[in-house]
Amino acid sequence: MKKSTPILILLAMLALTPAVQAAGQHHKYNLDWPRAGEVLTYQSCGCADSCWTAELKQGKQLKARLRCDCEKLYFTKEGDQEQRVADSCDEFNVEGKMDLIPQRMRELKEK
Repeated sequence: MKKSTPILILLAMLALTPAVQAAGQHHKYNLDWPRAGEVLTYQSCGCADSCWTAELKQGKQLKARLRCDCEKLYFTKEGDQEQRVADSCDEFNVEGKMDLIPQRMRELKEK
């Protein structure tokens, strides 16, 4: 092995590090929400997008959270404990998922 080979390997690893880090990141996206002053965000956490969290906030205050842990659906409303609201998240594994999440958030929040 030449002396320069370890240096080239190190340089190649450093060059690929940002791409590897970016591939593992799950960005937050804003979803449509009708109330001014409140923001609904969506963030995937894995399981081929079957693990996700949707949070409704007003400023920094969490108003509600709807999440799937790859299997079950959970909901938390401001000041309440998290509750399992469905034994499956299959209803969200469809093309209109980003429309269904705000709809279900409204239904659960108004209960």
